[in-house]
Amino acid sequence: MMLRAPWKKRALPADELANHVFSTYTSIRYGIAAIAVAFPLWLFLGGYLQGMDLQPSMSAYYWATVGTEYPMRIWFVGILFVVAAFLYLYKGFTPFENYALNVAGVCAFGVAVVPMCQNQCPTFTTHGTLAILLFLCIAYVSVARATDTLVLVADETLQARYRRTYRILGGVMVASPLTAFVTTTVLTGSTTRYVFFIETAGIYAFAAYWGLKSRELKRTNAELHAVRGTLHVTDRGLRLAGSANATADPGPSSGRPGRPSGTTRA
Repeated sequence: MMLRAPWKKRALPADELANHVFSTYTSIRYGIAAIAVAFPLWLFLGGYLQGMDLQPSMSAYYWATVGTEYPMRIWFVGILFVVAAFLYLYKGFTPFENYALNVAGVCAFGVAVVPMCQNQCPTFTTHGTLAILLFLCIAYVSVARATDTLVLVADETLQARYRRTYRILGGVMVASPLTAFVTTTVLTGSTTRYVFFIETAGIYAFAAYWGLKSRELKRTNAELHAVRGTLHVTDRGLRLAGSANATADPGPSSGRPGRPSGTTRA
């Protein structure tokens, strides 16, 4: 049996190409969620391993010192750079989702390069404003734009459950930075460490949104339909070509949609 050299070109079936594109988008979303989950954990654990106490906020790790070094600064800035790149480069299903994600990416970059003030901070800072805008943009996507693709979920009960969960996550993402702002304004001293946990709640809501969105899109095969040209954005939302039903089997490699399933996979 003759083995094909790994560098030789080979034919790529339409199904395999579509699945490749689909898996790329899925990996990006799960990657954003994983990084968000790891972010506060690594700041705390990394700082602890360096001999640091828990800092008043996540942003405070930028200035946290061990001797004359700032060991967690590179991690704080680097992780935010990665999140900023993901948010800016990721393309959603509608223009307004893209606008919000682009602004969120720019804000994440700004949070990284414009650190919080070190001492005697004013009430309003550029760093804090950018952080609030970042969360508000993602909350907008979770509450207003996440529902764009819910029309593809045939099960109305499941659709309502997704919608309710997205709204809850969006609410947490709005409440987190606002509560952190009030807390830092009212509380002083060691009590400001509550801000770290408040920010973590917002970050984890952010992570949960991306994880849940990935699961929803996997259920409806929305991206496979988009790759194959059977999903269209109209002035009334997303629609599958040639089908009144929301959810359909993407079909064979010919690119035509298969028979509508009528139900969403469990």
